[in-house]
Amino acid sequence: MARTKTFNEDEVLDKALHLFWQKGYEATSMQDLVDHLGISRSSLYDTFGDKHQLYLAALQQYRSQVSETAIAILQQ
Repeated sequence: MARTKTFNEDEVLDKALHLFWQKGYEATSMQDLVDHLGISRSSLYDTFGDKHQLYLAALQQYRSQVSETAIAILQQ
């Protein structure tokens, strides 16, 4: 039986993006992510795959947020 996630993926992606901005992609270890995101290593891997996939997901979320904001401003 699959476990229920006890974290919000969007919040985790926001936190991950912030950490990547602070430290840089190469300098951010999986342990840094586990510590900063407050989720277990297994949850991180199960949900996002590896560090690169997490990075890409965080960038995609950021891109979507920026696009939505820009569209809302243009529509006004």
